[in-house]
Amino acid sequence: MRKIAGLLALVFVTAAACWRGASPPEPQEAEPSLVVFVVVDQLRGDLLDRYDEVFKGGLRTLLDAGMVFEGASHRHAQTTTAVGHATLSTGVVPSRHGLAGNSWTERRADGSLASVYAVADSLSPILGLPDAPGRSPANLMRDGLADWVLANDPEARVVSLSTKDRAAIPMAGRAPGHVYWIAPAQGRFVTSVHYRDRYPGWIEDFNRLRMPTLVGDSVWEREASPSMQALARPDPAPFEGDGVHTVFPHRRAVERPGPLPAAQYVWAARTPAPDQAVLELATVAVDELELGRRESIDYLALAFSQTDYVGHDYGPLSQEQLENLLHLDRVLGELLEMLDERVGQGRWVLGLSADHGVMTIPEWRQQTGGWARRLNAAAVRQIRATAARAAARGASQEDARRRVASAVEAIEGVARVYDPTELQAPGPDTLATLFAAGLYPGRRTGLLAAYDLDLLLEESVLLYPGRGTTHGTPYWHDRHVPFILYGPGVPSGRRTDVAVYTTDMAPSLAGLVGISVPSDLDGRVLTPR
Repeated sequence: MRKIAGLLALVFVTAAACWRGASPPEPQEAEPSLVVFVVVDQLRGDLLDRYDEVFKGGLRTLLDAGMVFEGASHRHAQTTTAVGHATLSTGVVPSRHGLAGNSWTERRADGSLASVYAVADSLSPILGLPDAPGRSPANLMRDGLADWVLANDPEARVVSLSTKDRAAIPMAGRAPGHVYWIAPAQGRFVTSVHYRDRYPGWIEDFNRLRMPTLVGDSVWEREASPSMQALARPDPAPFEGDGVHTVFPHRRAVERPGPLPAAQYVWAARTPAPDQAVLELATVAVDELELGRRESIDYLALAFSQTDYVGHDYGPLSQEQLENLLHLDRVLGELLEMLDERVGQGRWVLGLSADHGVMTIPEWRQQTGGWARRLNAAAVRQIRATAARAAARGASQEDARRRVASAVEAIEGVARVYDPTELQAPGPDTLATLFAAGLYPGRRTGLLAAYDLDLLLEESVLLYPGRGTTHGTPYWHDRHVPFILYGPGVPSGRRTDVAVYTTDMAPSLAGLVGISVPSDLDGRVLTPR
C-alpha cells in the first residue's frame, strides 16, 4: 500500500471507562446510528497490496477514504475462524473469550477426551433442521460489541450474517438478535432456538425465492482482464483444487456431479456466490428492521467467508482468489451504496478486518525458488505415533509430557513443542506469548492436545495433506490482517504502520458511536486525530 508522508498521529485511549455507567467518548457530529462490522475470512494482510490496482468498488473506497492500519495483526497463535471472529468481536484474546479453535479437545472428569466444536450446543437445535447439531454462543465466555450495543440501549437491533455458523455466532456475541448462517447442504439461511423460536417471514421469503437463484449458477466464469491475471499465479496448477479442474471456467456438473439441489449448493459454497447472498440478505434486514433509522444505535455484522473457501482450495495467489476478490470488491461497493441510500450518508460507521491470513501453497514457493514443505498423511501419523510411544514410557504425567516434547521436536519440520508450564510465564519468547494468549483452561487444540502440549512447525512447513493450503500458526502470514475504519469521525485517506491488534477493533467501533466498553479489555479505543 502507498505510504503517506509522515505518520498519522494516534491517540490510544485505553478502555478505562467502567462498564455501564462511565462517561462514553464525545459523540460525533454526524451522530451515526448504525455500527457495521465486516470480517473477510482469510483475507491475508498483503493481498490488498498485491491486488490494489484492480479494486474499483468497496475495497477501493475503504482504502482511499478510510483509515488504514497497515501493521495490524492478531496477538494469538491459534489463527482460525471461530477464534479470530470472537477476538475481533470481544476485544480480548482467546485465553479470555474461550474459543480456543474451530474445535478443541476437552478432558472429561473420567479422564477421557472429547472433541468440542466452537459453537456447538445440543440444547439449541436448528430451526427446521431437527437432526442437525445445535448451535449457540454457549462456549463463548465474554460479551462482545453486539452485547455492548444492547447494554447501551435494549431497544437496539442486532443482526449477524455469514456463510458460516462459527463466524455469525461469535460476531453476534451472547445477546439475542437476528443471527443467520447458511446450511450448505440445503442452501438456505438458518438459525437456532437460542436466537428465535420461528423464522421471520422475510427470511423464509428470501430462502424460498432468492437463494435458489443466488447459488444456482453451474459455471464460475473468469472476469479479470489479462493485465489483472498477470498479478496472480499462472494456471494450470496441479497442487490446487482437486488437482484436475484447476482452470476457468469451473463447472458444477463436471467438478461436483451428483443429484440436485444438494450437489449444487455444496459446490456453490466453494465459489464467490454466497457472499452475494450475505449482502442481499443484509439489504433485506436493513429494510425490514429499519436498521440505523430509529432512535437506537443498531448493529450489523457481516462475515464474508468465500475468500477462505477459495483460499483453501486454490491458495492466496491463485487466479481463483483474484476473481473472488474482484467479486468481493463489487459486493462491498454495493454494501456501501446500500447503506448510504437506506441509512443515510454520515449515519453509519464501518470497520473491516479478517479472522486470519493463510500460508502460500508450498509447491508454489518451491517453484519460485523458496524453501517449503508439505506434511503429508504419513508425516502426521509419524508425529502421532512418536508422541504415543514417548508418552507410554513416562513415569508420570509430567514425565510423559517431557518425553513427548523431546521426541516430537526431533522430527524434521518441527520447530518447538511448548509445555503448559512454559506458557504460564513465556518470558522473551514472542511465539510462546502468542500461544499463551490462546491457552483457555481445559481447551487444547492441535496434534498434541491429548498431552496438553502445543506444536509449532517451522514457518514454511504446512500441515495440510493433499493440495491447497491452510492457516492456524502464529507466523506473520497467518496473523497479519487488514484493519480499516471508515465513516464519521474517521480521518479520510489516512494510513499508518503503527502496530495495532484485532482486539482494538470492537472498542474502536464502540468509541466512534459513543458506546461505553468494559474496563478490562485487551484492546484499546483507537481515537484518530
